Amino acid sequence: MTAKVFFDLGTVEFPGHADFTARLNLPKTAAFEELLGKNGRALDQKELAEWLEDWAPQLKVTSETGEPLNLAAAVGAVRRITIGAKSESSSEERTFGGRRSVMSEVEAQNKDTLPAFVEFTCEPYHGLQERTFRLRVSLITSEKPRLVMRIVRLEHHQEEMAKEFREHLEHALDGNLVDTFVGKFQA
Repeated sequence: MTAKVFFDLGTVEFPGHADFTARLNLPKTAAFEELLGKNGRALDQKELAEWLEDWAPQLKVTSETGEPLNLAAAVGAVRRITIGAKSESSSEERTFGGRRSVMSEVEAQNKDTLPAFVEFTCEPYHGLQERTFRLRVSLITSEKPRLVMRIVRLEHHQEEMAKEFREHLEHALDGNLVDTFVGKFQA
C-alpha cells in the first residue's frame, strides 16, 4: 500500500521531468503482520493452539461443513490429534518375472472436530477498514502432525485494499486536478 506523487510530471504540451516526488506508505497493523507471518507456514500443534488462544478476540472457527465451533473446543482438538498408519504389501514370484506392491494409508483422527476454517478479523493497514480473512486449515500427516493455514483468495483482498486506498486518496485530494492510477509508473 504505497502511493507516489509526481509534482513536476507536466502535460503533453508542457512535459516535466518527474524529478520531484513524494511517497506515502501505509503501515501494516500488528495483527495483519501476524496473519501474513502464519500464512502457508507449517505449524506444530502447540504453536497453532497457542496462536488461536492468543488471537481469540479476532477469531471464529468453523468445521468443513461451515458449522461454527467453540474456540476452546477447537484448540483442544488441535492439541489432541492421533495419526494412524497402516501398510500392506504383496509379492508374487513367477519363473520369468515378479510383481511387488506396497500400499500405505495414513489418517488423522480426532474425537473432537478439528477446525477446517479460521476467520481472522482485523484492520490490515492503518486507515483502511476492518476486514475478515478466511484461512483454510490443512493437516500434514507425518510422525509429528503439522498444520498449515492459508489465506483464501489473498490476491482478491489485496485488490480490494488497493481500491479502498485509492478511494481514500481521491477523496483526500478532492477538488484538485490530480489523476490517480493503480499500478506501476516509471518516468
